[in-house]
Amino acid sequence: MLLVSLALSSNIAAAEQRDWDVLNDKLVALVDEESIVGVAVGIVAHGEQVFARGYGHASLERETAIDTRSVFHWASVSKPFVAIAVMQLVERGELSVDDLLVERLPWFSMNDERYRDITLSQLLSHTSGMPDVDDYEWGNPQTDPGALKRWILDLEDEKLLFAPGADREYSNIGFEILGMVVQETAGMSFEDFMHENIFAALEMNDTSFLVSDIDPALRVAGHAGRLWRRATDAYHYNRRHAPSSTLNTNVSDMSKFAAEMLGDARILAPETIATMWSVAWRDPDDETRTAALGWNVARTWGGILAASHGGHDDGFRSYLYLAPEENVGIFMVSNDETISISQFMRTMLEFVFPEQATSEANK
Repeated sequence: MLLVSLALSSNIAAAEQRDWDVLNDKLVALVDEESIVGVAVGIVAHGEQVFARGYGHASLERETAIDTRSVFHWASVSKPFVAIAVMQLVERGELSVDDLLVERLPWFSMNDERYRDITLSQLLSHTSGMPDVDDYEWGNPQTDPGALKRWILDLEDEKLLFAPGADREYSNIGFEILGMVVQETAGMSFEDFMHENIFAALEMNDTSFLVSDIDPALRVAGHAGRLWRRATDAYHYNRRHAPSSTLNTNVSDMSKFAAEMLGDARILAPETIATMWSVAWRDPDDETRTAALGWNVARTWGGILAASHGGHDDGFRSYLYLAPEENVGIFMVSNDETISISQFMRTMLEFVFPEQATSEANK
């Protein structure tokens, strides 16, 4: 059963008609109240960027103002992009989400024979039983083309947390493996595939999974600590963990992506997006507990159906929210780990969807 219908609802919020200076003032007040180092936000509606602003600074030491081209580490917002890459290969007939992992990576092994039953769908929905990453080694990155495969080969002594499909447990490792599946299937590096088939196709010119592609003048520094904020010791990049965590982009490029996913898709057919945003797994003991493919999909605030994903890492926070029935996307990213993502997102949601905000207030 699909969670999402790609047909637009009859009560779409006319986001493009809002007084955006009012929202800007609200966000400025939030930045000041929380003493945020830096944050950038964007909103698209009906295929157009209707709002995009930057606030604060790229670094406490380097007071370059954040703007819409400032490039951030988006952490786990990387994962929906990996899901799209997999689904592109599915569209081409080169993969199926029901494929066994061992069919796609015959050299892969774990110290747990149950790994032979893992499917690509289970990796995409976090139901494979894979454990999670203990240490990303941001301070000791490996940047050569073989880094990802070496990381995956090192999993040979790992055990699964549960039998594939029996439960759901978030796993970054699962998405590293999916990145490797993309690489092996396409016959090119994971990063090159993402560039050629998503970023270049959408003219996301400041976006890459390779940090060396990013103009250093655009990159911001992450900041940790609540009482005494400090720049993090290292920029978060390690090619061993590229698929799960190392998307580098800005809200200008993210506007292009959001508009694409909500409109006449060039990188994926609408029916493929619908499949990706459908229920792929349901807990047999709790039918409300479900999982989609690479995204979180649910009716949450105000009853709005949303496909979303958050990201957090030392010094960075991010969030991507797409409302397909309303044809609206809202997203934000910060180089300050103390930011209240929920407060910023709620402020934007209440502004864009005033009717739903009223219903939420009356609950």
